[in-house]
Amino acid sequence: MNRIIKILIISATLFFGFTNHVQAQFWKKLKKKAEKIVEKEIDKTIDPNGQSEENNEENSESSEKIPADAPNLWRNFKFVPGEKVIFYDNLQFEEVGEFPSRWDLVKGNAEVAKLNGEKVIILTATHANIIKPLFKKTGYLGDEFTIEYDVLVPNYFDEKIWHMENQIFFDSTIRSKSINIRFDENSKKIFGWASNKNFKIEGVKIGNQNDWHHISISYYKGKFKMYYDNKRVSNIPKFDMYPEIFALNLWCYYNGKKQHPYLAIKNIRIAHGGGQMYKRIMADGKYVTNGIIFDKGTSTIKKSSLGIINKVVNILKENSDWKFNIIGHTDSDGDDTSNIKLSSDRAEAVKKAIIEQGINAARLTVTGKGESEPLNSNKTPEEKANNRRVAFIKK
Repeated sequence: MNRIIKILIISATLFFGFTNHVQAQFWKKLKKKAEKIVEKEIDKTIDPNGQSEENNEENSESSEKIPADAPNLWRNFKFVPGEKVIFYDNLQFEEVGEFPSRWDLVKGNAEVAKLNGEKVIILTATHANIIKPLFKKTGYLGDEFTIEYDVLVPNYFDEKIWHMENQIFFDSTIRSKSINIRFDENSKKIFGWASNKNFKIEGVKIGNQNDWHHISISYYKGKFKMYYDNKRVSNIPKFDMYPEIFALNLWCYYNGKKQHPYLAIKNIRIAHGGGQMYKRIMADGKYVTNGIIFDKGTSTIKKSSLGIINKVVNILKENSDWKFNIIGHTDSDGDDTSNIKLSSDRAEAVKKAIIEQGINAARLTVTGKGESEPLNSNKTPEEKANNRRVAFIKK
């Protein structure tokens, strides 16, 4: 395009059109197996009055732990999160049934709910539900950032959903430039296109319904990439739109009449940086990341963190004489002794994940420093997220 457009809306459009005959076939199959499908009753777990256990970044992704086949499924995952978190909503101190306090409402309605034992944000209006993080001014994303969040993809056959959209706004006036993604119920794949360019989004499998799916976005000086779970769905080398803000929109047509009862999102993370690992190692002799996420209080790595590990493996394979000391750090939650052990265990888990891809163990050492070297005061969710980090120090 000949001019810079300061508008970007990324819309993920889930369109589920199906005939009465096909619908009846699926209904019969699902009815026979209904007792085995726990997720069918997922809306019953939303408690408008109750409170869930205390959540933070490390336990809010409990469904995201690495399965046995993850090394094969996620080995080609290339997404690398930014190194400095500027927004993370862990909903830790939110009251269930209230609007999430760290967000601003643009349109529709949203509230905090307890879903399967954890706090999430549900979007409840019949049509558009637009929310944006509370920032004092626009332009906070800059020209190098990453965005991640999880979205619940419901069972559109069982629930008779025929249309669902997920939009990401990057323009302060909420305009209509978009990247569109269509979830095709026949092929069970995602298809789409960019509205401002003749660019087709790569088709990938939808995956499990009534389940959480991870969206990852990276933007670097006009280069735009987006991933759905472990698959890249968009790769635009020159995107002529300048991002000003970040906002989310989710809406759903439920049998053409009412809103889906548990359209939900969680784990929204915005960070500066990302994708320049090799350059940072060459310039600084190290790479520090808070994008390797673990289960709360454990050394179990989340599968959405494997993009960083895959990148480290590739760098080590391309530089056979390089060696790294892997250093684990924690936030200030917990006691000093426990955090030292936890950080050491996590560094060891990262080492294990790397050598499982063919790197000689002798090239890697580990150190656990716990909370002894904080980067800040540990007062906010963002500060704690930045302190929970792993450093790769070139030896």
